[in-house]
Amino acid sequence: MNEWFKKHKFLVIVILFCILVGGPFVIHCLFNIQLPEKYSFFIAEWTAGELLQYYGGGLAFLGTIILGALSLYQNDIIKQESDKRIELQEKREHDANMPRFRVKHLLCNGNLSNMVVTIENISDNVANDILVFRICVVKGSDVVWSYPNSVHYEVIRANDSIEVGLRTEAIQEKGVSIQFDFKCKDKYGDEHVYHVWGFCETNTTPPMFQVKEVMG
Repeated sequence: MNEWFKKHKFLVIVILFCILVGGPFVIHCLFNIQLPEKYSFFIAEWTAGELLQYYGGGLAFLGTIILGALSLYQNDIIKQESDKRIELQEKREHDANMPRFRVKHLLCNGNLSNMVVTIENISDNVANDILVFRICVVKGSDVVWSYPNSVHYEVIRANDSIEVGLRTEAIQEKGVSIQFDFKCKDKYGDEHVYHVWGFCETNTTPPMFQVKEVMG
């Protein structure tokens, strides 16, 4: 609203001038017009002072309404800002209490078979009921191998890790990515789902994994 007043400052001044000066001037002019007898119906039965007093009361009433509306508007803006700050503070507190993870290649056999990775909880918050699933090897948009089962773990404590056997078969192709998803519950009982992927230039190069939280 302040921006609107700044952009239309001249218009606001003109309107205020017309209300404060134009109204009394029009009243003055009307009471100085002499009408013929046949228009006696339009001849006022009150004085100019009474009409000006009524006009002033109307302006005062209008001003009260405008001030009330402005007060309600400002209170609404203050409430919105307060709600935003509270929501931001709650989100920061919620995020601060979420588990965060890092996945690293630990070991494997020849051609990256039977790969084992570690899922590290790099936060100070516990993660419960971990389920690792959708373990696969992808080349381009094609899945060249997948593990049909899921693997369950009870907990990853704060600043601790678990070892996960991906049970990969020997990889013959180059330029593949090893992918899997896992989900867990935080200390509030809310579920989080993560996608993990790591690119292998050759079948002897261990992948560097990346982790991204996704929608379930």
